[in-house]
Amino acid sequence: MNGLLIPASFFIISIFRCQKYMLGKRLLDYLRSDGGVFRYGLVLLLGLLLSSSAVAIVDVNGQYFAEPDAALFSSISLDFSGASGNDQRSEVSIDSHSIWRRDRSTWLLIGSYQAAESEGRDTADNAFVHVRYVRKLGSGGLEFYAQGQRDRFQKLDSRRLFGLGYRVDWHSEQRDLDALVGIGLMQEQERFVESTDRAEQVRANLYLTLSLPLGLAGKTRWSMSAYAQPGLSGGGMRSIAVTKIATKLTDKLSLELSVAYDHDNKPAFGVNSENFRYTSGLTYTFSRAKQ
Repeated sequence: MNGLLIPASFFIISIFRCQKYMLGKRLLDYLRSDGGVFRYGLVLLLGLLLSSSAVAIVDVNGQYFAEPDAALFSSISLDFSGASGNDQRSEVSIDSHSIWRRDRSTWLLIGSYQAAESEGRDTADNAFVHVRYVRKLGSGGLEFYAQGQRDRFQKLDSRRLFGLGYRVDWHSEQRDLDALVGIGLMQEQERFVESTDRAEQVRANLYLTLSLPLGLAGKTRWSMSAYAQPGLSGGGMRSIAVTKIATKLTDKLSLELSVAYDHDNKPAFGVNSENFRYTSGLTYTFSRAKQ
């Protein structure tokens, strides 16, 4: 039941705190306008995702709508922290996200790394890389992707997956609401710490991303992503909900705050089934307009 209630409550709270009643009003207007069948489908898919019951899932669409008209977009976040004396600790994390858009295709490359220690003991050690190719097909796009990941403190020694699917981008006429919906299949292999066996499974992959500007100036943008990955060959369900607010300080520098909740109803032995995380920091972005 927690897999249903917590992500749903988390999403509802983010709507009312970040946008008050404005998002609900906009969605209602869109549902009443032409093309309502597609938009009702968006809301239905969102409900399915949030009612599903993993750090193994990573939000790969977090920057997809940051510069939707740019031919090239890159962002990088680099954070250092540490202390010495009575408190001995250090931490470093880096996140990178790049998108190349052409008339008929899109490439995405996402990577991250985090390491931390306290009092001489490691407290974080995880890495992630994801590459995705999208080829325009009909009103959407056929996508192929591969991913590698490890998180030692979730007992995940390695996770490798390959997948394909179909995605649809949707934009309002005023460009004040963007949506991305995807569905597909993927083959994953996982190996856990202190185990030489590899667990293999076929999973479905469903996701929804929403993004809209806050305020009249448009310098602040709110986004939400929800993913569900039910196991088709071995059972189990993984899901994640992520919400983020990004504010442009300059053309190249943004301040970002994100909150995420994830759930795995079949976690590895000794690993919690739920995680709640929040991050904040500065992000440097670079973009190049289409020719």
